[in-house]
Amino acid sequence: MPSQPNAKVSRQFKLVYLLGHLILLGVGIILLYPLIFMVLAGFFTKTEFSSTVLGIFPIPKAPTLENFKALIAGSTDTAVATYMRNSLIRTAYNTFWAILTSFLAGYVFARLRFKGRDAIFLILLATQMIPGTLAIIPTYLEFARFPFAGGNDVFTGGTGILNSWWVYLIGGPGINIMGTFLVKQSLEKVPLEIDEAAIVDGAGTFRLIFQILFPLQLPIMAFIAITTALGTWNDFITPFFYTTSDGLQTLPAAITRISSVGASPGAVINYPMIITLSLGITVPALLIFAFFQKYIVQGLANTGIKG
Repeated sequence: MPSQPNAKVSRQFKLVYLLGHLILLGVGIILLYPLIFMVLAGFFTKTEFSSTVLGIFPIPKAPTLENFKALIAGSTDTAVATYMRNSLIRTAYNTFWAILTSFLAGYVFARLRFKGRDAIFLILLATQMIPGTLAIIPTYLEFARFPFAGGNDVFTGGTGILNSWWVYLIGGPGINIMGTFLVKQSLEKVPLEIDEAAIVDGAGTFRLIFQILFPLQLPIMAFIAITTALGTWNDFITPFFYTTSDGLQTLPAAITRISSVGASPGAVINYPMIITLSLGITVPALLIFAFFQKYIVQGLANTGIKG
């Protein structure tokens, strides 16, 4: 007799378990639907896409791989390969400098003692409260008036470093304020005795920083690298506002370039290409987040920040 209640509870548990999985499956399909739609739309030609009444899951009558070839190899539109290259270079460059400057600045504020240290750090943190859009015009003027570049000198104006790779090389690197804050918080948990022991053993400043303290901050560095790479990869404002040359654009800017075809009368906008390029922007970001999310959680946990 006692086995009957247990069997009933077991059946109820299995039913709830199955119901929970069905709900999660339904929610997962809803969340993945935009990606599914983008993949299916990528198999259309622009003519068929513009003349077809699309269903929930659009299926082309004459599938083509040209949009995906253009995304991967630039075989259809050679400019796409340029955009992809520029995006990769910018992402790698900014990520490297974000890691380096964040760690060094965090080390300075966490380990060194000098007058005004806390005040300077608070000022840096206060800049995070300024919306990024407010900096677009001042940054544009700064680039346009950059001395001895683009026709600028001490007497006359010019274009400065606008529409050149210097926009990315100079404008990209900088002190990553959030990264600096995280490194400072984490380093303050590391006992000063480690520094003293390293110095007694003959370690210099650079060896102490890069061979002893830096390996202890790898989760934080991974978090900074991931967030910087995602931000740079998806950045649209910098190439849009500060460059005009087609050879300087990045992958997000390719969407604007192809969309502008519709400005001419009678032109058919290549929506399948636009959607495929959007897929190319989205998927790498999703993969990076999916594979490295543990480093994000671990990096924040090491700083003592609780959300």
